[in-house]
Amino acid sequence: MPVVQVTTNLTRKLGLELAKGITVLVSEMTQKPAEGVVVTHKHELEMFYDGSDDPLAHVRFTSIGMTSNDTETYSKGFATFFEKNLGISQDRVVVEFHAADATFMGKCGTTVAEIKKRDQ
Repeated sequence: MPVVQVTTNLTRKLGLELAKGITVLVSEMTQKPAEGVVVTHKHELEMFYDGSDDPLAHVRFTSIGMTSNDTETYSKGFATFFEKNLGISQDRVVVEFHAADATFMGKCGTTVAEIKKRDQ
């Protein structure tokens, strides 16, 4: 159940089509079903990086089973996506990774770990 939290200083919202694009990107990168990807977006925030308020994206990405071997590929995927779709330079896309354990992700009133146990 990957979770993508996007924060930008742009005035425009992502909109449904870009949220779907992020969902597809994450599904392809992680090899997990698109149905489990959560995308949130906060926009129009005052944000600074390297002393500048130029267009900026901060991506907080959490996924069960992610390892340090995955992060460079994921970082490139997000940077390319935001440059192509929002015009944010790749050097202004900052990605924060969080590897989650299935016992620390919940849905349907239980944890992903318990759901996995039931589905075995």
